[in-house]
Order: sequence, then C-alpha cells, then structure tokens
Amino acid sequence: MHDLDKSLQEIVRQNEQRCEQEIEDIKRGVRAENIRFSDEALDEQKHGIRIADEKVALAIQTYDLVRGFMSKLRLYFIPACVYVDSHIQQLDQYLKMSDEELRR
Repeated sequence: MHDLDKSLQEIVRQNEQRCEQEIEDIKRGVRAENIRFSDEALDEQKHGIRIADEKVALAIQTYDLVRGFMSKLRLYFIPACVYVDSHIQQLDQYLKMSDEELRR
C-alpha cells in the first residue's frame, strides 16, 4: 500500500506540473488550438486513477481477510476462553475446599 501511495503521489505531482505548464502555455498563446490538456496529461490522470482503484481493491481485500480472520477467531477463541474460565473456576473451588480442609 505504501508503494502505491508513493507512486500515486509522484504521478499526481507530475500531472499537476504538466497541467500548470499547459495552462501557462495556453495563457501565453503557445497552444491556441482547441483548449484541452495534452494526451500525456490525460494519460497521467488515467494512470493515477488506476493506482487509486488498485488501492481501493487492496483495501477491500484486506478488510475481507481481517473480517474472515476475526470471525474464525471468534469461533475458536471464545469457546476456548469459556473452557479455560470453567477450569479456572474448578481450580478455585478445589483450592477453596483444600484450604477449608487444612483449617480443620
């Protein structure tokens, strides 16, 4: 995810610079043809969108994995906790009974 962030930031930075330059060119009359951004600028924007889409897909995949893991953890962990707790309660009872017998 970090690599995607860095890549996306670089593309956005490049695209902003390109678009700013093209706007300046248009203002100076260097590019008087139909006023639109260059194919390179549009390609950079499309590439940025693809990276952003990949980040979203990765985030969804991670969420699904964590959700699945948590449901399995709940399935196994909670019964294990109940089992351990019941044994701790039994040990507490044995200790209490042993303590009472020792006091007699």
